[in-house]
Amino acid sequence: MLPQTLRIFKHKSVFIKMLLLFNIFVVMMILAFGYISYTKSASLLISEVVESNNQYLELARSNIDNTLVSLDTLSLQVTLQDDIWRSLYLSEQTWDLDQLLFVNIIQYLKSVKLSNPMISDLWLQYYRYPVVINHESKYNQEHYYNQIYVTKPAQLWQERPKYHSISYLGPMKLSAAGDGREVLTFARTVPFSDISPTGMLYMNLDTENLSRILQNGSDPYPAFMYAIDRDGRLLFSSAVENEQDQILLSTSGTITQKVMSLSAKNGHLEENVSGSDYQIVFTSSRVNDWTYISVVPTAFIKAKANQFREFTWLAASLCLIGGLILSYFLINRMYRPINKIVSYIDLFGRKHPEENRRSAEDELGFIDRIINYAYYEVHHLRDTFEKHVPKLRQNFLYDLLEGRLSAANVKETAEELQLPFHYDMFQIIVFETVDFSLDDAISTLGHDMTALFDELAMGIGGTSIRSIRKRTDKMVSILNLHYEHPNPEAASEYISKVLVYFKHTYSRTFTVGVGKVYGRAEEIPLSYVDALSSLQYKVVKGQGSIIFVDEVTKLPESSFHYTFDMEKQLINAIKTGNAESLARLLDIIWTKNLEGTVPTLEIIHNLFHALAGTAIRTIYELGANSGEIFGEAFDLYRELNQQSSVAEKKACIERAMSMISDWITAKQQGQYAKLLNQIKLFVDSRYRQDLSQSMLSEHLGLSSSYLSSIFKEVTGLNFADYVNSRRIEQAKDLLRQSDVSIVEIAEKVGFSNSNTFIRVFKRHEGITPGQYRQLEHSVS
Repeated sequence: MLPQTLRIFKHKSVFIKMLLLFNIFVVMMILAFGYISYTKSASLLISEVVESNNQYLELARSNIDNTLVSLDTLSLQVTLQDDIWRSLYLSEQTWDLDQLLFVNIIQYLKSVKLSNPMISDLWLQYYRYPVVINHESKYNQEHYYNQIYVTKPAQLWQERPKYHSISYLGPMKLSAAGDGREVLTFARTVPFSDISPTGMLYMNLDTENLSRILQNGSDPYPAFMYAIDRDGRLLFSSAVENEQDQILLSTSGTITQKVMSLSAKNGHLEENVSGSDYQIVFTSSRVNDWTYISVVPTAFIKAKANQFREFTWLAASLCLIGGLILSYFLINRMYRPINKIVSYIDLFGRKHPEENRRSAEDELGFIDRIINYAYYEVHHLRDTFEKHVPKLRQNFLYDLLEGRLSAANVKETAEELQLPFHYDMFQIIVFETVDFSLDDAISTLGHDMTALFDELAMGIGGTSIRSIRKRTDKMVSILNLHYEHPNPEAASEYISKVLVYFKHTYSRTFTVGVGKVYGRAEEIPLSYVDALSSLQYKVVKGQGSIIFVDEVTKLPESSFHYTFDMEKQLINAIKTGNAESLARLLDIIWTKNLEGTVPTLEIIHNLFHALAGTAIRTIYELGANSGEIFGEAFDLYRELNQQSSVAEKKACIERAMSMISDWITAKQQGQYAKLLNQIKLFVDSRYRQDLSQSMLSEHLGLSSSYLSSIFKEVTGLNFADYVNSRRIEQAKDLLRQSDVSIVEIAEKVGFSNSNTFIRVFKRHEGITPGQYRQLEHSVS
């Protein structure tokens, strides 16, 4: 397949270049990886094993050190026990009289041993009289050391020591009564404060327990670990489970000598012992003069490295073969679209002036040359188009106002002219000049009126505005309004900006006509007609007025009673959630319009549609939409028209306004619940500190005055009482669950002193902290 492909492509084909470069890269990467993996595998594995072994040994050392520190602390506590202290100072005439005292000491030593499983033996020896007491009974010294507790090597227990506090006496083997346990013995002089001790407390640790700690509950194979003292004596080791461990145990003496010869606290060395290489890691105890040693046979690591090398050679060979095959198919696949592009270009003929260069370049060079040529042609066409864009935009907006575009053409053409309509609602505003022309001194100053109006439209949220000029007396602005998040003040804000600017800058003014809002682009001409119609009422309202088409729509002769003030009161009642005020205002409206005389159908229709408009306007002022409150499919106007009686229409309006009021109340409560959760998290994480309301307001991003006004409404308490209540709850937990003093608890929960803590606790709970603790303990 490869020779056939090479015959198809020319010598200068990019396929050949890509295939060769890619294969060279693959071969180099695989060879580099294989070489590094083969040559460095053994050293990397040794380093990894040594590092892992060192961490394991450090952990074991730390665990045993903690055990010895605990033993020291425990021995001190035993010597401070009251009965033991009393027994040390009994006279020779009275020491055998107080038997209850010794019974108490035996019971105490027994409890100490049971609560500390690491201790295998525990006894107290007196120097003032020949007595030994352990966790089982009281013995005569001579009988105890000759019959009960016999050790190898033998110890002179009756000699008074020259040391004070706790001391390590070395490893011993118990041989009495068939007991062959190996132990490590520790001793502490008692009492600890006397220069001349009157007794000695002895404790034994079983070496099997220390071996388990050394292994940390796992099998460290192939590492063999053991501990020695400063004299090089073997104290304990990991379990001997196989022949390899037995060999390491037999050579431990030679390894110990090499480690001790270094005179270092910790380190690593590689030694040959009895013809075998070992990796040796050692570290020293931080509480005594013991040394911990871990030994790993180097042959074990190298065997693993050889396995890894064999695997590396196999993987590299497979990757090399597979990489070469894969590279061929990948390059062939990459080349196909390139070759296809070149073939398509050839089909249309190469009529470029530099056509004869094709034979001297590969496929990519040819494509690059054609693309550059096409780019410059397109760039030239785009420049030509950009020069005509302003004129095309004006023509497009003219056609839009005159209704000469379909809905499909509006969206497509707007995007092409970079005038996209992002929103779904449209409204037309017509600015008609008053006693001046758009061609007068304003234009001669160099200002393009269309660009000026577009600049004034910037910054109005939720609205996109485009303007065009109509003859010499009118500017028409097309407002594209956001349906889901409407800005009800967009038109008024835009009109205000235009009028203020022209009044202050040029002392000119406009009469403004505002059309209705429509929901489709093809209805823009209707809004334009509305705006032109409203301008006809300037004779009545005067030049320079702002005239909305809704204001000048002729009302029926019989009108209803629903004033602007009544509408504002109704909106305020809905927004504040005042159900009583809402019901009262609706009753007034029903009384004035529907009672006393029989209303006409026109009055009923117009009244209820006006009230529906008030409800919808309230929703828009809240920045919401009808779907959030009533549901997506609900239409209030349609719902009203479906009601067959006045009573049903009244119920429909009352229900709709109540739903809006309830939605506002629920939203406000949800905000308060969120704020309460934020306050609780802040106080619970910082109640130990000196908190202030200003710190909380800064954390929440609220002003201090606003937070102060709503804090009690949200939490039910003022700030100081709320913080203290959280502190008291934490204090109650500490009083129930610990024996910490009142002073410490006061400091832990954030009170400046215990007196303040007691006073505040009593105010909240009715009792003092001490009384509360006694009550809780008596109940439990």
